[in-house]
Amino acid sequence: MLPRHLRQALRSPLPVLAGGFRYWRQYGARVRRARALCQCGDGLRLRRPRDWQARSLRLYRRSIRTLEDLAGARPEGAQDPALAARQALRNAAKPYRACLAEVARLAVLLAAATLLVLVAGSAVSSGFRARLFPRDLAAGRPWNASSGDFGMPANGTAQVGDGNVFFHTKVDHNPSIEFDLGGEHVIRSVLVENRTDCCQERALPLNVEIWDGADWQLIAQRRAAFKVWKYDVGPVRARKIRFLHPGTSFFHLKRISVFGQ
Repeated sequence: MLPRHLRQALRSPLPVLAGGFRYWRQYGARVRRARALCQCGDGLRLRRPRDWQARSLRLYRRSIRTLEDLAGARPEGAQDPALAARQALRNAAKPYRACLAEVARLAVLLAAATLLVLVAGSAVSSGFRARLFPRDLAAGRPWNASSGDFGMPANGTAQVGDGNVFFHTKVDHNPSIEFDLGGEHVIRSVLVENRTDCCQERALPLNVEIWDGADWQLIAQRRAAFKVWKYDVGPVRARKIRFLHPGTSFFHLKRISVFGQ
């Protein structure tokens, strides 16, 4: 036999949800009216205008009468009218609160089931894991810029610079930077960070191209100003990818990431 807490977790939510919906559809207006009366009474007790005691007492009693024939809503014992009205409201809202608790339980179960599926899929399939958590194929890979200027290197394996750029070309015709990914990979997206201190317009337009074995093929182009540009390009297969600025200008970027598997 299953443990009690497991049986409760696996029980069908439909009866509770259906019952809560029917209850609120039938009695919701009365519960809202009783709550408004009770709140008006509380407001009189706080502001204490003339004859506040008698007026608030009438409001509390009207609130209780509004809920009189609702199952379980009648307050128990002789109590202060304000306390009695609040107890009646709590009793009247029990089916609605049970419905909300059931919705919360379903949300927790759905989140747990989704997490289990993700964990199981990641453990079983490397392809599934790569789709969920794509890696940066450009990280640590060799790159070559068309030239280097202002003391910046024209090639390297790390994207390390002065904080604003990691490469800076001369005034070249169609300046570019190329990454060798070390083998054929499935590319799904690219992320480019433009320099933030100045001269962002030098990166525009920006072409993203892949080497198909015979020529460079354009897969994306950015023409609007940007600080960070992320673009889903895939899936495409390539061993090399380059970022090129058509025209004659300087070319520089802060960081480039190529996500895929």
